Amino acid sequence: MNATNLKKRLALEYQVYKEFYRKYIFSVLILGLMTAAVFFLASFYFKDFIVQQTNSIAEQMINGSMEEPTSLQKLFSIFFNNLLVGAIIILIGFIPVYGLPFLLGLFSFASVGILAGYGIIMKHNVLHTLAIAFVPHAVIEIIPILYSIAIGMYINRNMVKKVLFRKKKSEKAGKMATQGFTSFTMIIIPLFLLAALVEAFITARLVEIFL
Repeated sequence: MNATNLKKRLALEYQVYKEFYRKYIFSVLILGLMTAAVFFLASFYFKDFIVQQTNSIAEQMINGSMEEPTSLQKLFSIFFNNLLVGAIIILIGFIPVYGLPFLLGLFSFASVGILAGYGIIMKHNVLHTLAIAFVPHAVIEIIPILYSIAIGMYINRNMVKKVLFRKKKSEKAGKMATQGFTSFTMIIIPLFLLAALVEAFITARLVEIFL
């Protein structure tokens, strides 16, 4: 791809972002933060269950891991896991039930709220832990996740129009798939790779030093 074609694709991508993606990115971010706060408070009412489940998961992870993965192994594991999550969010948009990608995004925020509540319950310094073990890569990682939700909702809205309301003005499936693939390759893959690099090499090192 030469520079001219790349510039055109970026211009088209920005146009779609302005017309559609942007409103869903900010909507899910605002509602997601509210959801995280609600689940953070709710975690104190279910603290026994949360502690039991978390300890069980931790034991399974310890028993199942034979050796500590290298930074490069962590990089590929994090990167491909994140790509899978992003792809699932986008693909689920093809199911003509309105709002499914949006709900998946809210579940992600809910899990963050529960983990923060668990940290308080276990008397950890949550702010310190989040600042060291979460924030460095999360500030990058959240962008492609929100972008994946926006792509999923772009597809989802058109699928609902097409299947349930039989609207001829809805985008064709091929065009939606092409636009989603373009956004995925140009925006989501590079940002997930950057986030994985930060988490595998920088965050991991910060955890070793400060936690």
